[in-house]
Amino acid sequence: MDRVEKYNRNLYERLSKDSEIKDFINKHGLSEDYVIGHINLFNACYESLALCRDCDGLASCKQKRKGEVMSLAYDGTVYQELSYCDKKLKQMDDSRILNHFIYSDIPKEFEKLSLDNIPLPDDEIKKLFLLCFDILSGQRNKGLYILGDLGVGKTYMCMALANSLNLKGESTAFVKCTSFINNMRRLVVNDSASYDRTMAKIKECKYLILDDLGSESVSSFSRDDVLFDLLDYRMEHKLCTVFTTNLPKKDLYLHYVYDKNDNSSKMRAKRLIERIGVLSDEYVLSGNNKRLV
Repeated sequence: MDRVEKYNRNLYERLSKDSEIKDFINKHGLSEDYVIGHINLFNACYESLALCRDCDGLASCKQKRKGEVMSLAYDGTVYQELSYCDKKLKQMDDSRILNHFIYSDIPKEFEKLSLDNIPLPDDEIKKLFLLCFDILSGQRNKGLYILGDLGVGKTYMCMALANSLNLKGESTAFVKCTSFINNMRRLVVNDSASYDRTMAKIKECKYLILDDLGSESVSSFSRDDVLFDLLDYRMEHKLCTVFTTNLPKKDLYLHYVYDKNDNSSKMRAKRLIERIGVLSDEYVLSGNNKRLV
């Protein structure tokens, strides 16, 4: 046994004694060899979870980003995901009591951004602004499928729209797809009642913005139990839904198929894309990456 293998096996012995890691291994029936083959993933999550032990609150949080903890997930292979801790979720709930946001992933530095003060540096942004203003003014009920490269301003405009809707008193949710799916996966395991309440609120809110659609890890849970459930309800009730994405719909379809040998997976992906099409009109936002300017 060489030094690396010995080190990994010793690390396995230590990690497998941790209650959360042990429960994860047992739940998914993972072999010792499999865990050792992915030992760096397990160790990174172990170290992140260790920072939360004896937590004194968000003010003294030791994580890289306060209130976000790395955990393990499994959908045929092990991967890492970031999700909000219970204290962060409570803080978010408490802050939403003061406004009309049902759910908001808008960073604090953009809380005052609105359609009244957003910069309009080029004609493509101006066209998107007018479409968003139509939504805000009630002249447009159908949503938008905003397609564009990284950094062209999709999320920035949609944060301004969400804040403006909130200021107007409309029930609004601004959801970053990756973190939202991770949080829902965590809730469905640990707090099913909170999961049901959160899903119901987001399904029923008047305006929903799904940011960075297609960036999330795909599984039957994320595609069928979360996204399809949300969009099917909103389609049936004709509720305004806005999407931002880097993926054309044909690529988004392939993303959601994820198991190309399964005809059922193809059909479920097709049904999801159909609902996105019913809920929104496509707008292609071209331009330069403004984050690099």
